[in-house]
Amino acid sequence: MLKTIFLGTPALAVPFLERLHQKTKIATVMTTPDQPAGRGYALKAPDVKVAAQKLSLPILQPETLKSAAVADQIRALGAELGVVVAYGKLLPKDVLTASKLGFLNVHFSLLPKYRGAAPIQWALINGETETGVTLFWLDEGMDTGPIFLQKKITIQPEDDADSLRNKLVELGVTALDEALGWIEKGQIKRDSQQGEPSKAPMLKKEDGRIHWEKSAESIWNQLRGMTPWPGVHAGRLKILRANPVYESEKAEPGTIIRLVSEEGPVVKCGQNSLTLLQVQPEGKKPMTAWSWWQGARLKLGDQIR
Repeated sequence: MLKTIFLGTPALAVPFLERLHQKTKIATVMTTPDQPAGRGYALKAPDVKVAAQKLSLPILQPETLKSAAVADQIRALGAELGVVVAYGKLLPKDVLTASKLGFLNVHFSLLPKYRGAAPIQWALINGETETGVTLFWLDEGMDTGPIFLQKKITIQPEDDADSLRNKLVELGVTALDEALGWIEKGQIKRDSQQGEPSKAPMLKKEDGRIHWEKSAESIWNQLRGMTPWPGVHAGRLKILRANPVYESEKAEPGTIIRLVSEEGPVVKCGQNSLTLLQVQPEGKKPMTAWSWWQGARLKLGDQIR
């Protein structure tokens, strides 16, 4: 049985750990240190650590990977393969050479597109209709290593970051299964990445600000990619669900141009318009846009800013 080590941190990495546990002998699970959380700042363990404890697996939580001792510790385990899923830190060269075959990383895009921390979100924000999962060999760059295999998936119009993430995790676990089968047979691929690279930097809260001057489709894609976090907002109003409306009515962007009964107000964008369906005013719970309109004291021609 293949001897492996697993590196990962958040909840989306747990299904990969569980499958690797079924298919290989895991020498250790490496994750980031516990972090203060909540009002009392009590230390909270990463989801991967919690899962590893349930599986009775050894755990490493180094504060830094720059220490030679970490690489030596990994090398002493004699693992043939490292598997990495959302670990959260770049691996230095001495760690990358600490397993026989190297470190196979699961990335949620079709590399070289969307290198970085938020590939799922940026694929939606940019209106992509296709994405996928790439298993590639880590090098010292940011998602630049040679590819083992890729699997594609169609992005549906109703997908947001949560639903697409769930689909890609499922696809990724299947891809890992396939890769492990090839590795067991000694059939390993290391193909150079082909095509124009693009970046997927970590999202910031301010990225959620709506600019009505953009097209309705662009704002709708922003909403899809930034739900649930950081969410999109216009002033103190958070937009939770909306639909683009294709029309040529003229008005200043951000203007409420009409109402759709039992749905909500229609807001003019730089091109076309957006029907608001669900919103959350600051300090209140989510509600339908129609219910919000009933008490908002707004009228047609007003602006949402």
